[in-house]
Amino acid sequence: MTTLRYKKRGNKWYVYELHQYWDKELKKPRQRTKYLGVAEEKDGSYSKPGRRAAVRAEQEILDCGDSYAIAAISKSIGLDDIIQESFGHLDNIMTLACFQITEGSAMYNCADWLEGNIAKKLFPKAKASSQDISRLIKVLGRTDLQTNFFKKYIAKFFPGERGILMDSTALPSAINSSINAFGYAGGSIEENVSCLMLVDQKLQLPIYFRAVGGDIADVSTVKTTVAEIRKLGLTTESAILDAGFCSKENLQFMCEEQINFVTRLPKSHKLFNNFVKQAGAIANAVNAVQYGDRVVFVKSKRAVVYGHEMYVHVILDPSKKSNDTNRILKDQLSDKLTKEERVVLNNKMKTAGFFLLLSRQKLAKTQILPSYYARQAIEQIFDFAKSNNNILPLRVYDAQSIRGYLMLVFLALIIFITMRQRLKMPMDKTLLALRTLKAKVFDDLTIIQEPNKKTKDIFKALNVIMPTYLGA
Repeated sequence: MTTLRYKKRGNKWYVYELHQYWDKELKKPRQRTKYLGVAEEKDGSYSKPGRRAAVRAEQEILDCGDSYAIAAISKSIGLDDIIQESFGHLDNIMTLACFQITEGSAMYNCADWLEGNIAKKLFPKAKASSQDISRLIKVLGRTDLQTNFFKKYIAKFFPGERGILMDSTALPSAINSSINAFGYAGGSIEENVSCLMLVDQKLQLPIYFRAVGGDIADVSTVKTTVAEIRKLGLTTESAILDAGFCSKENLQFMCEEQINFVTRLPKSHKLFNNFVKQAGAIANAVNAVQYGDRVVFVKSKRAVVYGHEMYVHVILDPSKKSNDTNRILKDQLSDKLTKEERVVLNNKMKTAGFFLLLSRQKLAKTQILPSYYARQAIEQIFDFAKSNNNILPLRVYDAQSIRGYLMLVFLALIIFITMRQRLKMPMDKTLLALRTLKAKVFDDLTIIQEPNKKTKDIFKALNVIMPTYLGA
């Protein structure tokens, strides 16, 4: 690391540059000293004898470690090149990505944040006014540019056949656009836009997103989504989908496309009660399977479902059965119930604690639940987007801007998740620790200050090398 030292002799201060380094032969830290010039006061401007111009003293101190790590990760995985080739405006996009990851607040705060962050040195062409950000979001929302990006991104990151996770989340919004519509969100009916996301099973990185009208059901999006990603170059070998995507048409479609799916059959399907009844006395030790800290009972069989052969896995969770039973009977034990109401109540009791998974391929009994719950990876990504990247509520005002803002969040997620996968500590603590690393800005040189042990360990885990200088 390099620092400046001022030594007073008489009425003047003599300025030296100290460069600390590790001597591999002596196996101990050492330093080199370089004379820079003379200053009239400590920490003041200095000039070297024989030179006319004075070298400007320290101008400001910037937060350094957080944005430098983000920028280094993006560059190392090749995301920078894809962004530049697809959208241009690399400095602007990366500045906003750094802001999203480190701050996650409203975009109009970006200009103030940038004044105190190393991002303004890393991305000197960036413009962070509200008007500039609005124009950039519009560019990111262009369908032709997004298509170009996803083709390049998929070709680089997801070659060959891939397994995908598919899920969606509702994003409350109040824009006046056809894409914003009343739909189910957060336990109530409100105006929202649905963000459908695909995640790679192996890398657990986001592959693709779609902004869908809030009034469009998940079951209606599967065929279109698969068709779109195929055009973008992604070959889908398998898919894990939540119950919201399970329908007769989608099951038939995936069988015909030879996609090896795992999905949950909703209780609303007439087949549900039939398969539970056929499972009989499932609560037997021979059917017991441990998953985490709980034990469930599993029975599997091959069956014809909606005209196609697949595997039906009937699962009984004893703890869930107890909770479901309590919920069903609560406030329902009354002599005033009609005969029909009691029949409905008894039918609910029979399926309490049961859930059904369907798969195109045979699964080992111990792998049935892990295969389905792999989809939790995509739920975590939505959590990251909503909390760390402040995706809620949407603060844009037309459909193109929605797609553009989601594109920005998508880019930030790629970097965020890559960093998280390399670390052993929560990302919020990581970013706070990295922010403690500062940089001193001089006239034409930015000097990175000495990192503490925690910061060193983080950079090592990220496989990022922090330089001594910027701009030298």
